[in-house]
Amino acid sequence: MQTNAFPTYFRLVSLVRLPVPGSREIHNEAVLYHDDAQITAIWKSNHVDSRLKRGCCVALRGVSMNQESNGRIPVSRVELIDKPIPAINPFLTVPVAWCADRALVQRAAELWEQMGRSLQHLFNAVMWDGGRFYRYITGPVGSSDYPWAPGRNFRHAVAVTEKAAALTSGLADISNQVLIAAALLHDAGKADDYRLSVEGYVLSDRGYWIGYQNTILEWLAVARSRVIVPDAQYVALVHALIARRSDESRSGLSMEATLLATADRLSSEAVSPAFGR
Repeated sequence: MQTNAFPTYFRLVSLVRLPVPGSREIHNEAVLYHDDAQITAIWKSNHVDSRLKRGCCVALRGVSMNQESNGRIPVSRVELIDKPIPAINPFLTVPVAWCADRALVQRAAELWEQMGRSLQHLFNAVMWDGGRFYRYITGPVGSSDYPWAPGRNFRHAVAVTEKAAALTSGLADISNQVLIAAALLHDAGKADDYRLSVEGYVLSDRGYWIGYQNTILEWLAVARSRVIVPDAQYVALVHALIARRSDESRSGLSMEATLLATADRLSSEAVSPAFGR
């Protein structure tokens, strides 16, 4: 494998730090994932970089492929990418341990590519925290989700997005970019609605007091302070997320909001009447 074959970014799957005998240095060993390359990087450092946590997005510096040993690749360091980058497709960094259904992850990656740069940047800003993105990929639809299966909410998001995109066939004046972004994010707040207990998933304090529909609006507001999104796109996205909760037969709803509400209902009913939102 050539160094230039490496992706420019990875998901940090795990990190082990050990003292180097007879030295103040630290031996670091990180398992990194990208669909195009899954590697173990090793490097020495003089201090612990506490910003490196499982699930974060990182870049390699000083790769030494000619010194590869037992599948371990020496690097000068693994560096946290601390700001959301619009060119990074986050679904290309979903480890198999997070979602074994690789076809589903690929479908999500293809949908993300259709959002356009501004909304890709906004989506990435919302999901840049590795822990939040992990919960988005692996979390349940609801606390009564039974039998529980990892990633059911993510599977629902992809199904709704594909259904909404299919409903646009033959329709004019639809923003597919806004519709796709809204569909992928419409239940994203559930990532923080639940916590795992010995009894299974139960409502978190945020889920009980705030709820996923308000949580996603909060996340979007914070994310927008980090990226540039045209006002018209942002307003259309927020409207689609808010208005879909209303009666879609009333006037004043955008086509994106109506299509999202319809796709959400059809996708939920196709799985089970008790699928829950």
